Amino acid sequence: MDRMPANRNDGKLDALFAEYRSAFPDPDASANFMPGLWQRIETRRSANVNVFRRLAQICVGATLALTVLMGVVLIPHFEKLPVYSASYVDVLEADHPNTYVDILKGDIK
Repeated sequence: MDRMPANRNDGKLDALFAEYRSAFPDPDASANFMPGLWQRIETRRSANVNVFRRLAQICVGATLALTVLMGVVLIPHFEKLPVYSASYVDVLEADHPNTYVDILKGDIK
C-alpha cells in the first residue's frame, strides 16, 4: 500500500485544525457565559411564543368584534319580528281537532 509520509499528513492535519480554530473561536469562558447562554435561549423561545400570543390576540379581538356586531345588529333585528302567542302544539291542535263532537258533527278538516 502506498502511504504518504507521516510528516506530510501531520502538516495537513495541523493546517486543518488551525483553520477550524480560526473559523470557530472558543466560547467565552467568563462568569457570565452560562447566564448569557440562557438569556439567548430564552430570547429565541419567547420569539416563538410571541407568534402564538399574537395569533391568540387576533382571534380574541375578532370574537369580541363579532359578539358586539351580533349584539348591536342581529338582536334588535330579531326583536322586531312578530311574536306568536300560540305554541306549536296549540297550532297543531287547532288544525287537527280530534274530539268526538267534531267527528260526529263532521267538522273534521
